[in-house]
Amino acid sequence: MQDNIQIWEEIFQNNEWGKYPAVAVIKFIAKNFYSAKNRKEIKILEIGSGTGANLWFCAREGFSVYGIDGSQTAVERMLYRFNEEDLSDKIIGSSVGDYYKKLDDIDDNSFDAIIDVESLYCNSFDKSREIIKKSFDKLKIDGVMFSLTFADGTYGLDGENIDYHALLPSSGPMSGKGYTRYTTEEDIEKLYKLNNNEVINIERQELHLNNGKAIKEWIIELKKV
Repeated sequence: MQDNIQIWEEIFQNNEWGKYPAVAVIKFIAKNFYSAKNRKEIKILEIGSGTGANLWFCAREGFSVYGIDGSQTAVERMLYRFNEEDLSDKIIGSSVGDYYKKLDDIDDNSFDAIIDVESLYCNSFDKSREIIKKSFDKLKIDGVMFSLTFADGTYGLDGENIDYHALLPSSGPMSGKGYTRYTTEEDIEKLYKLNNNEVINIERQELHLNNGKAIKEWIIELKKV
């Protein structure tokens, strides 16, 4: 959503963070691609790539990467870091803008994996489903998708909904960060399951804070068939 793009541009302009990958991403990549004979031939796309922490990890492991993010600042920082660490040869593309539209510029059946780490939640349920459909068009047969997304019960996501399972949080980790959608267990199949994919793994992780609240997330893995 456009408002969120501007919010995150300001966040990236004013904060220095997001340098290291999520542990769940490391496990996902290792499980699916560490045995590849030629890692450079494995192409990984991240929607909402931010400053490139997850793609940086993938590039260091020898994979080819492509990032899309709405923030010009975030993409510039990613490209600068890759250049500074001699990883630019691993970047096969980058783009600034709404990935709902930017995905249309990518060839179908061209990627081995697509990563979403707390990015789809910025979009409505219906738009997220359309993004997932487009994402699976871009995956090769047997390609895989990873999605880490906020679950119901996350601190700050218990206010008045402005859309289906969505609100503008005034407390918690997403306070002041715009439109935020959470996913219930019942939502998962409705949102992610398509005619050309299968859900291969669902996990739930929780980080409990000192104030008694928790950040709860779904880890969802899918395969194109």
